[in-house]
Amino acid sequence: MARNGKDKVYVVEVVGEGMVHGDEWMGLVGEEGFGRSAWRGGPTRLLLLDESYANRTVDELPDAVKVVLDHETNKDGSSACELVQCQVTLFYDYWPMNEVLEELLPEGIITPTGFETVGHIAHLNLRDEHLPYKKLIAQVVLDKNKPKIQTVVNKTDAIQNDYRIMQLEVLAGTDSLVTTVIENGLRFQVDLSTVYWNSRLSTERQRLVDHVFKNSDVVCDVFSGVGPVAISAARKVKYVYANDLNPSAVEYLERNIVLNKLERKIEVFNMDARRFISSIYSSQHMHAVTQVVMNLPNDAAEYLDVFRGISRHIESGLPCVIPRIHVYGFSKAEDPEYDFHERINLTLGENVTDVEMHRVRLVAPGKWMLCASFTLPESVASAKPNYIAC
Repeated sequence: MARNGKDKVYVVEVVGEGMVHGDEWMGLVGEEGFGRSAWRGGPTRLLLLDESYANRTVDELPDAVKVVLDHETNKDGSSACELVQCQVTLFYDYWPMNEVLEELLPEGIITPTGFETVGHIAHLNLRDEHLPYKKLIAQVVLDKNKPKIQTVVNKTDAIQNDYRIMQLEVLAGTDSLVTTVIENGLRFQVDLSTVYWNSRLSTERQRLVDHVFKNSDVVCDVFSGVGPVAISAARKVKYVYANDLNPSAVEYLERNIVLNKLERKIEVFNMDARRFISSIYSSQHMHAVTQVVMNLPNDAAEYLDVFRGISRHIESGLPCVIPRIHVYGFSKAEDPEYDFHERINLTLGENVTDVEMHRVRLVAPGKWMLCASFTLPESVASAKPNYIAC
């Protein structure tokens, strides 16, 4: 609706088939309905979408409609309205994605309603029942989300490799999996064929930056990927050490650091997590780590044993700053917080008290992703190591 003085203009836009010489009204309802020759009155059109009132007089219309029509009268007091029956044709472009899929998919199949957006890529997680119709679903997703979405992919298998690379199949659109993601004012280049990215964790990343990290902090991001936590933190904190095992992720991490002009605040490593942490605490780095982020939910808790005895690595006479650790994990237990806490205790070899648990998101029915935050006990920091860095 556009207002211009006392005038009100209502426009229905139909894009695609059915246009008659560019006349959108004709394309929608046909010449017999909205064709200029069919009307004696003014420009106002009230479209009553109820077939039960076809072929009736004005007096037989619903009261709510008659109230509107009462305001439209001629100078002699007679009704200025005219009833015209027409057939409305709504083409493919009119219908939203979920309604199109409801019509196209067989009855009984759950309609996929959402997807993760990574730059220009729509990332689906289709169920087994959807797979025979995956190309159809992908094409509808592409059609209904252009031009923002240019590629539609589906994850074909669970992540089962050390580099956290998803196995993706391109179902519609362009084949390129290289894209740029804008998150919280930062730009990240990613290649989904070689690196890991999860847009659904953007809220969690911002929680760390806004409510956990302080300006004076030095952050150690153990499983940094292409840098969503490390680079976001670098805008606020004093310094960041960022590490990932995947060489491709490190390559994109370095690109993204330059892209966001944070070269002076981040130091990059390409190492195994245990060796990386041992290196940070055994070398004379300029900055003492105050916050450690371990976002590898499948395995991160298993790496906590590397913190046993970290103060022994510090050269004599140098202070050892005890870090606060934020470790992520999955749990299907009835009490996921208790389950994850017990796993942390088991790995560290000591009961850790005062652990703050945060439920990040429900990743599957009954399966939670959690973040456990705690200050490393001094007894663990000075304990005898019980692991081998390799």
